[in-house]
Amino acid sequence: MQSTTMKMSTPMKYIKTVLTFCTIFCASVAFAADIEIRLQDGSIWNGVTGQVITIQYEENGKKSTFTGELTRATKTYIMVGDEFLFIDKITSIEGEQTEPKDDADSEDISSGTEETGDSTDTTVDDKKLLAAEGDLPKGVFVLPLHQMVGTYFRPTEIRDLVAHIDENYGPGQIIVFEIHSGGGSVLKWSEIRDVVFEARERHRFIAWIDHAISGAAATGFLCDEVYYRTAGELGSITMYSGHIDNVSPDWQLFGWIKELESVLARTSHTPLVAGCMVKVDLNFSYDVDPETGELTYYAHEFGDVVLSKSGRNLTLGSQEALDSGLCDGIADTGEELAAHLDLEEWIEIDSYGRDIAEQWWATLAEFEQVGNELRAELGGNVSGDSPRERIGNQIKAGEELIRWSKKLGETGMMMGLSEENISGIKRMIEDLKHQRSNL
Repeated sequence: MQSTTMKMSTPMKYIKTVLTFCTIFCASVAFAADIEIRLQDGSIWNGVTGQVITIQYEENGKKSTFTGELTRATKTYIMVGDEFLFIDKITSIEGEQTEPKDDADSEDISSGTEETGDSTDTTVDDKKLLAAEGDLPKGVFVLPLHQMVGTYFRPTEIRDLVAHIDENYGPGQIIVFEIHSGGGSVLKWSEIRDVVFEARERHRFIAWIDHAISGAAATGFLCDEVYYRTAGELGSITMYSGHIDNVSPDWQLFGWIKELESVLARTSHTPLVAGCMVKVDLNFSYDVDPETGELTYYAHEFGDVVLSKSGRNLTLGSQEALDSGLCDGIADTGEELAAHLDLEEWIEIDSYGRDIAEQWWATLAEFEQVGNELRAELGGNVSGDSPRERIGNQIKAGEELIRWSKKLGETGMMMGLSEENISGIKRMIEDLKHQRSNL
């Protein structure tokens, strides 16, 4: 069983890191940390973060090779490029020499096993860095992400807000996602992931959780920090195939777990929580050291505090998340959130994010009202004083659907206006025009 140990972090660390960084450096660079990893054969690999390495990896009898930059290392896992890799499955590392080492008590980043079969690790603190240019932010930009992922809740608005901030305010800004959603499309979540991770290189992303289930919860994991409202909840990230009663097969679920683990590995929160949010037969628990306050997490139900037993997907409430170190604080108002973010007061620098979200919601709500009517009219549910007039009204409905497909853009596919459907509508319009010409 995997386990992991970490200290609870505070938002103040973020500002301290930023101030130190901006004082010493004039460019955006990552701090290199000395790394020591104990491999399966007992040898020790020495290197630094930022180094390009090649990993030989074996999992479930399958051998793989990964080459990339070493960006993060703990006693149980490392990040190589975008890959999340457990150390106990690594067979070799190339990039620096390894040396034999027999001292089992030495402090190294390894997958050392206790008698219980559990391994523990102390995570390397994430350096949350702002770019050196410009002043430290005095406020935030808010983007409400509500309703279904892929329709109302899209990568488009995130991309547009980031572009607006880059053009008008420069790097180092704070972007707050107000999340209230029951989930949606995994495909669209993947696009959201790519947009956020690219922008995280120059901005600080905050998830403010009201209701975040499935893909909405996974979106919260993408952010640098996660805060809950008192009644907030996050979790239950199971994948379904077509219908909520049809859970995806295990091979897809385990792939989804690995993706979420790799996302969490880029944050200060343990990757071990991902499994029980996806599969009902996986567990999660933790211990708290009474003297140091350190949290040790387990992928089983035998820790002192059990958050997930077999039979249900884990959904965390705000206090559970705070007590377990799986969120950074609780805030019900902007002023309370500003205090967590080490801002003097709650200031929304401009309303661009809220404006584009509301504009899109209004557009989509309008189509939801007229879309089915237009389809019915195209299919013949029209009035008219003559066959020619009725066919003309059918054609008008089809042409209006085509206009809507252009207005909806990438979201049209999820609203029944895929390229294939649009091609079918165009063929119907041509057939109707032919019928009208013969009248």
